[in-house]
Amino acid sequence: MKLKRVVVPVATVWTSSTAPREIDAPALKGDVQQWVADMSDADSITLGDGNRIATQVLFNDEVLVLSEAGDWSEIVVPSQADDSDVRGYPGWVKTALLTEIAPDAVTTTQVTVASPLTTLFDDHHDPLLTVSMGTRFSQLDITADAVKVATPLGPGYIDKESIAMPFADLAMNERLVAMGRQFLGLRYLWGGISAYGFDCSGFVYTLHRVLGFELPRDADDQYYNGQPVAAENLQPGDLLFFAYEHGHGRIHHVGMYIGHGQMIQSRTLGKQVDIATLTELRYAPEYVGARRYWRA
Repeated sequence: MKLKRVVVPVATVWTSSTAPREIDAPALKGDVQQWVADMSDADSITLGDGNRIATQVLFNDEVLVLSEAGDWSEIVVPSQADDSDVRGYPGWVKTALLTEIAPDAVTTTQVTVASPLTTLFDDHHDPLLTVSMGTRFSQLDITADAVKVATPLGPGYIDKESIAMPFADLAMNERLVAMGRQFLGLRYLWGGISAYGFDCSGFVYTLHRVLGFELPRDADDQYYNGQPVAAENLQPGDLLFFAYEHGHGRIHHVGMYIGHGQMIQSRTLGKQVDIATLTELRYAPEYVGARRYWRA
């Protein structure tokens, strides 16, 4: 077993090496932006119906490689907690999207991209790639308008504003809501955790990650952790969970409370990030409880 880092903006982690379809070719190269743009709604729906994707991993994140088979690596993602493996979220990823960890790649100061997308530049200010909200770096230096960061591609630079605390004039829980509103209309992506597309739990996972709050990756694990919140004590930023069998079965969905009986969510296959009322027939009978991960 060895630790490696992701060298593309978003690496898609598959449930098996045979899960990708022909249309998924861009994702196998790490080009999630093109992949999502090329997919029809029907393609997006069958992606989830076939349970093809396990999760995604952002640029510079560590993965633990368990084995290799051809041009595939079996991995777990330590930064994404999952009840199926104490080491992290399991799945398969193309080996070409990973690289060895350089001995000097870690410093004590860590920064996280807080804007939806930002450009990583090289020493000559030529663009290297575009990284998503939630991407983490070790900071090497800082200037008036840029942050020098350690990356698997060597030292790079990102705009200083891209790591600024978002909506800093708001309380912490309201920041979560305001950050989420930036993605209204973004198409749901099964397994997604990036600004190119989220699933329901990936949406709240990434928003919390930006503010330094660690959540498990999936909705069921998110429900069985965190601080329980009674319905009468709900505040914006709290997570709302829904289960099959009128709230007595398996947890299948999570949204974020925004106040006034509403939640923001990445809704479901073929839909997008939107705002729902808790009285909707889809949700009201299946509500199972709320959890809080944010702190004031």
